[in-house]
Amino acid sequence: MKEAVQEKQASAITLLNPLLSFSLSEKFKFAVKVSLSIMLVYLIAFAQGWSNASTAAIAIMLIAVAGPVAESVIKGLRRVAGTIIGAVIGMLLIGFFPQDRELYLFFLSICVTAALYLTRAYRGDTTVFMLTAVTMMMVFKNGEVDNVFLYGVDRTFMTVFGIAVFTFVGIFLWPVKVKDGTVDLAEELLVTQAELYNKRDGEQEERKRLYETLQTQEATLKNSVVGTATDSENLSREQRNTIMQDIIQINRTLMMLSYHDEAAFAKKYGHYVRNFTQADKEITRLFASLKSATKAQQEIDIPAEWQADYNEEAIRSLSHIDRSDLTSTMLDVKKLHELLRALAFKLNAILSPYPTHFELSKVTTSVFNWWDIEDLKGTLVTLLVFWATVILWITVNPPGGFLIVTLATTLSVLTTFSPIKPSALIILFSFSFIFAAAMYILVLPNIHYEWELGLFIFLYAFIGFYFINPQIAIFFLLGITILNLNNPMYFNFQVFLITLLVFYLFLFILLLFYYLPFSTKPEVLFLTMKQRFFSFSAHLLGSMMHPDSFSYRMKAWYAQKHLMNTAKKMQLWAEKIDTAYFDTLDKKTLMAFTKECENFAYLLLMTYKLETASQKSTLLQHFKQNNRILRLEEITALYARGKDVKDIQRKWREPQKIINAIEEQLTSFFSQMKAGEYSQKEIIHFYELIALRRNLWVSFFHCQNLLEQLDLKVLERSRF
Repeated sequence: MKEAVQEKQASAITLLNPLLSFSLSEKFKFAVKVSLSIMLVYLIAFAQGWSNASTAAIAIMLIAVAGPVAESVIKGLRRVAGTIIGAVIGMLLIGFFPQDRELYLFFLSICVTAALYLTRAYRGDTTVFMLTAVTMMMVFKNGEVDNVFLYGVDRTFMTVFGIAVFTFVGIFLWPVKVKDGTVDLAEELLVTQAELYNKRDGEQEERKRLYETLQTQEATLKNSVVGTATDSENLSREQRNTIMQDIIQINRTLMMLSYHDEAAFAKKYGHYVRNFTQADKEITRLFASLKSATKAQQEIDIPAEWQADYNEEAIRSLSHIDRSDLTSTMLDVKKLHELLRALAFKLNAILSPYPTHFELSKVTTSVFNWWDIEDLKGTLVTLLVFWATVILWITVNPPGGFLIVTLATTLSVLTTFSPIKPSALIILFSFSFIFAAAMYILVLPNIHYEWELGLFIFLYAFIGFYFINPQIAIFFLLGITILNLNNPMYFNFQVFLITLLVFYLFLFILLLFYYLPFSTKPEVLFLTMKQRFFSFSAHLLGSMMHPDSFSYRMKAWYAQKHLMNTAKKMQLWAEKIDTAYFDTLDKKTLMAFTKECENFAYLLLMTYKLETASQKSTLLQHFKQNNRILRLEEITALYARGKDVKDIQRKWREPQKIINAIEEQLTSFFSQMKAGEYSQKEIIHFYELIALRRNLWVSFFHCQNLLEQLDLKVLERSRF
């Protein structure tokens, strides 16, 4: 009997398990937060008799464009500050040019495009700058002069009100704690790093997979550290940045240690370096301790500093290329050992009950991506959109007034040089129109109570943010705006249709400037990025060969900041190319080419950094003066000018001949070297540079082999 009762209880618990384990998704929570915020601003505004409730709703929509993120009072205050700055600038411009509308609009366009350029360039919470731009335009009262300042204050107040409501809903309803993810992300990276270290001489495809994983994880860590503008409860921004810089250095060292294929003498490292086994065991142990340190809350045992004990007699039997391999490998092993020891010290400081303290890195990553070409082009497009909609507003004078300028200019940030197509947004808006028209005719006239209106607004907003990507949900939610919800409410279907026409007008303007004055076809952008990638590569390589040239230094300064970003944009647009139009193009090979270009960029930036720091080396200068075979910039410059692989001289397509030529040069160079002319430290450093250059050549040949398999001429063909 007892057993039967226990079985019934067990079966009941089994049935209840799905209910007990039920949890709401983050997407659902986010949609509820946004919908509740929009509902509250309308209901509170109506209850208080405030006008312009739609202004507060639009502010919430613009914030929600960024997607689900942790909200905090500090973040809300920053948005409020951005709104107030925008309002002050907007009203100062009105004060300076009260009767001169042309000058006012000219300076307003400059200020707005500057704020929206910062929106594009900033890597953190971009809604701060977007709200600044929006408020500048919202305080303008359609060219009128009566009560303009009161109008501006009212618009600013409603924008701040919307921000405040959204912030407090985010804090009190399913609050997302602002967590410092640096250590967790670092641990994930350490797992991949340990795997790569163990497979550093493994299959090339496996190593490539690990390189891609490391680069993706590194980018995530950078976004986490750079995008978080405040100090967390555990670590300051400077401390997070220091840990990130250590992780990046470990990544680069592992790339150097594992990129080339296994050397013939790799199994005999212990023969040439007597204490290599000790370093190998300590590195493996450090990786194991570091990746579980915070979870185990256990202090890491840090080994003593390691120095390679070379067997000079055995090394003399190696060729110069093999010596450079051995020397650079041992140098990388030493660097990796030192970096892991340094990171272990920092994690021990974090685990310690005492205040976290360790030496901070002087290297920082900017929170702005300055002077990106697409950002500059996009800013020009935004300026053109502003003036096109201003001309439309002046000549047609639509019911929405200056709102058409505000929406078109602000939302151009989402549609310029972005995979989001205005044509798709027009389709989405058309669906929103049909839905809004049905609501306007069938639902709104039958609403008599506040709770019914609140429920209607909540459901409308929830549908938009739950079923549609947050970045484009605003185009569906604009349907709420065209419903013309006011206090008091009145119905006029003609006004509804005219308002709808206004929104179609600004969407068609966005569609027009999606294609003009710059083409945004994926194939065109991919070819542009490819040409720019090789151009930047040539600038960096040329700067290494001509360190005293001011022109090369300036080009290299810009190239090093944008080379990796260009490689990533090349991947983005390659993925968007529709191969149905280009049937001779293999998408898999195309993506493999862009991935290899990213590896090449990573290695090139490492080489540039190391070689730039070594420009005072007399050994390196002497070698460069007498040897020109390593001038890789010549071939990259040819590709930057659009040359095909078949048009390139054959000597650039034979890797083994290049390697043999390097070996001959090294042999000739060292045979002429006088004993004691250069220090052992300088010779070791020189070998490291040679090995890094060799890896750069290997990566370049991989890129070139894939490029040879691609018929990129087909991308120049018109689709229409």
